[in-house]
Amino acid sequence: MKIGVLGAATVGMTLATRFAGGGHNVLIANSRGPESLAASLAEAGSLAKPAAVSEVLACDVVFLAVPWLKVRAVLGPDIAWDGRILVDTTNIFLSYAPDYRVDDLKGDTGSEIVARLAPSARVVKAFNTLPFNRMFAPTPAGLKRVLFVAGDADDAVSTVSGLVKEIGLHPIALGRLAEAGRQMEVGGPLSSLELLTPANAGAS
Repeated sequence: MKIGVLGAATVGMTLATRFAGGGHNVLIANSRGPESLAASLAEAGSLAKPAAVSEVLACDVVFLAVPWLKVRAVLGPDIAWDGRILVDTTNIFLSYAPDYRVDDLKGDTGSEIVARLAPSARVVKAFNTLPFNRMFAPTPAGLKRVLFVAGDADDAVSTVSGLVKEIGLHPIALGRLAEAGRQMEVGGPLSSLELLTPANAGAS
């Protein structure tokens, strides 16, 4: 599977490195161009390849891993998604530590906004409810960490759930973006909720 990652900070770099290590053809891009990524990828021992944003946007599955304030600029109206999968990993932070501020969406949800910005994409929400240093931290023997997944297209949710399993997490599909995405958002009941399950449990 050809996987694209938009954003090369902790979330993007971690996902790109893990999926590339699993044998996928992974392209990663940032706003500064592919040349700026070569050293970081080499330092991480990553098999992902630096690429232009346009190349990443053409992949089968694209992970959106940019700050919330850059989402509208990245998801321009000229992108022809044609039903490809867009995985929204974002959280609606306007600023980070030590002065955390969250966007006031006035009843809307971040995942629904992303879906409207990419109307021909199959949007899936995932990888946003735990900090990555906890998401991929070691677990006790025989246990896996749960990762919540939401989306309106069942086949896209199934594809992303399969990718989640490949990198050692246990996916639980919760439902549609309007309801489940809201639960997963910052301030929602599933944000920062850490659950472990037996490693041999089937995906939900």
